[in-house]
Amino acid sequence: MKQTIAIDIDDVIAGTNEAMRLWGNRISGVELKPEQYNVPSNDYWGYYERIWAEHGVEDRLDFDVFETELIQDQSQVPLLASASLVIEELQKRFHIILVTSRNPVLEAGTRVWLKEHLTGDIDLYFAKNGRMNIGRSKGELCKELGAFLLIDDNVDHCQSAIDNGVEAIIFGEYGWQNAVVEGAVKCRDWPAVLEYFNGRTK
Repeated sequence: MKQTIAIDIDDVIAGTNEAMRLWGNRISGVELKPEQYNVPSNDYWGYYERIWAEHGVEDRLDFDVFETELIQDQSQVPLLASASLVIEELQKRFHIILVTSRNPVLEAGTRVWLKEHLTGDIDLYFAKNGRMNIGRSKGELCKELGAFLLIDDNVDHCQSAIDNGVEAIIFGEYGWQNAVVEGAVKCRDWPAVLEYFNGRTK
């Protein structure tokens, strides 16, 4: 029986940070560059609001409006490089599930997006949403679902996994990853994730 790996969606599979930047530029009329959406921060929550305030556009942008657009259409959200190829490779050795803390109202659009970008049927689960503070933590949900490892960009979720006896990979290189999670592995991109798992089997 294959072991189970849980994978986050936003900024792990889906380039939501980049979609947010492009949306913000379109709505606000500014031209913020990718590096301006990748600034050091010790807190994930409120990250975009702090960026917008720094550049004086906080009165023109609202995360809830962006999220509302995603309910209807997520085609503007890109697939991160090598995500589908590496996940397909991992599926040969592991049972893959997706665990997201997205607002549950995004479920239908999320399933459409996933079907367009990933192969095979992969189960999707919704964990506690930080903005709504409802549901189970990712660590609790991963433990309940029998996942031995979580791949996530959010250090809080990785800490939650470790607190529940689940291994964690902190994915990507984002400004909101300043906090240290003891015992977590850092992988900057999907080729690094594959290299990590290949190394585990040797």
